[in-house]
Amino acid sequence: MPIKDKSKYPANWKEISLYIRHTRANNKCEFCGVQNHAVGWRCAQGGFHEQGSALCEGKKLIKIVLTVAHLDHDTTNNDHDNLRALCQRCHLRHDLELHKANAAETRAKKINSQQKQLF
Repeated sequence: MPIKDKSKYPANWKEISLYIRHTRANNKCEFCGVQNHAVGWRCAQGGFHEQGSALCEGKKLIKIVLTVAHLDHDTTNNDHDNLRALCQRCHLRHDLELHKANAAETRAKKINSQQKQLF
């Protein structure tokens, strides 16, 4: 996931991220174990099937890209115990409640803005 506001991250974030993904996690998602840059598809149960397997015939293929997640969602807490190398699926699932809360806040602000314009 692209970083929208790089000012929230330390100057050496690139090195931290690289260490977490490559050295500590050995280029694999620390939740589901899928390999970084693997190409394949996910079944309904969440399993990953690599390109070239018979199960991939006719499926939309995806490329796995590891990112580094803050377990406590605090981008200033870069303690290695708070960081995990995650694939897109696992990172989105980990952040789901945060995304829901942010979306609700955005909707509420939009409604407030529209109501103020009416008066």
